[in-house]
Amino acid sequence: MAAVHINRNVIETLATYSNTADPFFGVLLGHESEAGWHVTGCCCFTDSSLNNFTNQKDSVTRYLSGGLSVCGIFFENQSLQADDIVKKVSKYPLQNQNGLVILVKQPKDNKVTEDNIFVSPDQNTVEKPKVIDITEDLPALITARLRCPLTISVKVAAKGSLKNSLSNVIENLCNTLSSPSAVYRVQDTEVVFNSSSLVGLPNEAVCSRLLDLTTSDEDEFVSGKQKHSKSYKQRTLKCEVLQNISIADDSGEGTLCAPIIQHNLEKFQAVTLTLPVDVCCQVTADTTVLTLGQYMTTAICNQLRAMQDCFVQYVEGDVPPKVQVFHFQPWKSTAIVSVIYPEGKSEEKLESRRRELHSLFCLPLSRPVFRRGNVSLFPEDINQNGYLINPHQYINTQPMKDGQQYLVQGLYSYHHYMQDRFDDNMWGCAYRSLQTLVSWFRFQGYTDKPIPTHREIQQALVDVGDKEPKFVGSRQWIGSMEVSYCLDHLIGVTSRIAFVSEGSELATKGRELAQHFQIQGTPVMIGGGVLAHTILGVDFNEVTGDVKFLILDPHYTGAEDLKVILEKGWCGWKGMDFWDKKAHYNMCLPQRPKVI
Repeated sequence: MAAVHINRNVIETLATYSNTADPFFGVLLGHESEAGWHVTGCCCFTDSSLNNFTNQKDSVTRYLSGGLSVCGIFFENQSLQADDIVKKVSKYPLQNQNGLVILVKQPKDNKVTEDNIFVSPDQNTVEKPKVIDITEDLPALITARLRCPLTISVKVAAKGSLKNSLSNVIENLCNTLSSPSAVYRVQDTEVVFNSSSLVGLPNEAVCSRLLDLTTSDEDEFVSGKQKHSKSYKQRTLKCEVLQNISIADDSGEGTLCAPIIQHNLEKFQAVTLTLPVDVCCQVTADTTVLTLGQYMTTAICNQLRAMQDCFVQYVEGDVPPKVQVFHFQPWKSTAIVSVIYPEGKSEEKLESRRRELHSLFCLPLSRPVFRRGNVSLFPEDINQNGYLINPHQYINTQPMKDGQQYLVQGLYSYHHYMQDRFDDNMWGCAYRSLQTLVSWFRFQGYTDKPIPTHREIQQALVDVGDKEPKFVGSRQWIGSMEVSYCLDHLIGVTSRIAFVSEGSELATKGRELAQHFQIQGTPVMIGGGVLAHTILGVDFNEVTGDVKFLILDPHYTGAEDLKVILEKGWCGWKGMDFWDKKAHYNMCLPQRPKVI
């Protein structure tokens, strides 16, 4: 194996998990490329016995996006000697033609470094990889997404027979999808493929060719001398599944002659179900299109079986629930896992299910990761509500010399003057900053309450006793304290208030803000004089104390034009000269609630 590249967030996840009482044992997840394995996730197993290992490993695969696979194992061991590691690894069924990544932690040592990482070409030998790279910058992945509702009819012969009947229908459907008659088409192209055939490109074509065929001029724009390209989330191929009816499937029932209809008269009860298939495959640019076809089929079949599990778990009588597919990125890496939830269940009723997922994916129980609000956004999802999402991600600015950037964690929407057909020019900047803060808590799954309007914000301040009733419907300003009251009253979020007597003193807040973005990761509202802004991050030099601020400016009055917003500095890095040196400033620093 040439190299092992591990996302730093996975290392941090395992280091944190090693402090729990649970056994340090599980599998590593990753993507393969010509450069070796790219480890982007991990799963923790509660039982390290051989008997349960296979079942646990198989259950994990139902959550994984296509192309993401079990690529290794991690465990605790007294010795780091190769022979001792082989004894441990060889007993588990982990055969992989591309070799295994092995991560070994010694007892009482919570650090995971390059010394803990090994590879095994054949499970009989263990060696050090030629390259070990613990990084935050793994290669960008191309995401292929297929959404296709499938309708099935399940015969219910007797009470309680739904489970077996459903299993048979799902397996027959998987057999059809695995046959040569099932093919995939990349939308807006003439490329049709599966795991064994490719039309529209040479058989050896790789997935970067597909991306070239679907990339338009709208996928990038040029601002001055800098080129702003969309992030990996935008490297998405839309696919659809088709069936070639001129090819017999592998079920033995397909024929190449004229269609034959068999009409059997029989009385039975049937349940019609819609399976909202929504699968993702993630591949590196050098992955062949034929391999993508293999990944796509595997991902669809895994998701269908996961839907079957959800139907059985939440069935009431012989009436299974409607289900929904949600895609998440639990390790803050590119890796996507998909979870099936029943429709109509509240977040409170799904808490036990989320606890299982947090345990499986080695995640703490203090932050939501698998709430429906945490869902990953794709290009077609991002601008559905009309607001720009995370405009700061498109800024191409190098960090300050010897400085380190500390940024908001997660997604938010940009709220500013004149949005929602409401004229708040010259007075509503703090209201808009509050809306941006609430959007962050919505995207991170802490609340499902809607973004409050100006009137609702004013009514909240009356309800908590901060304002008189006549305040509702007025055009009066609010400040950082009022923003904190509203966050508490409307969505149950407490805040810490920090202040400086003069704007020049904000230079002393660099370290405090850096710690806030590192630990809490929430956007910060700052108000001073007659202006309010949102701080999205800081660039801080620990030695000199120099600091720059990443500002989202709510005073913008134009359309949702990302190019204008970035070029004109409505979202951008600002130095100390941005602040009024003589104005008093208050900062509202929202604190994450400890929920799951």
